[in-house]
Amino acid sequence: MEPTVEQRKHRRHPINFQGIYSSGSVQVKEAVVLDLSMGGCRVSSPIPMPPDTAIELQIRSHEAAPIYVPRAIVRWTRGYACGVQFQELPKHESKALTRLLFTRRVNRLLTTLTQQRRLNRSGPLAG
Repeated sequence: MEPTVEQRKHRRHPINFQGIYSSGSVQVKEAVVLDLSMGGCRVSSPIPMPPDTAIELQIRSHEAAPIYVPRAIVRWTRGYACGVQFQELPKHESKALTRLLFTRRVNRLLTTLTQQRRLNRSGPLAG
């Protein structure tokens, strides 16, 4: 079996944010937004969305104002999860998303460094 080659343009960031979406056939529904990148995200929804469904999406993080994606499309579906590609992201929303992802990455790095320092202090040579 051949190894899978990653074809994503943007790095994915593991997150767990609330979101809401709507499409032509589905009114506003709550969802969980996962694996966020500048180009899209994974969404878990109580209603399965078939591929090629056009949606509007609002991503609600705990750390920043909601990010509004006016046009996105479902690219794949597995059960209640689906991959969403952003088709349109206004400049101010793109900047907000860039800041959010950067902040989360920095916070994750700081947490890792803090944990490593604690381990080094309590390691076998600590004294």
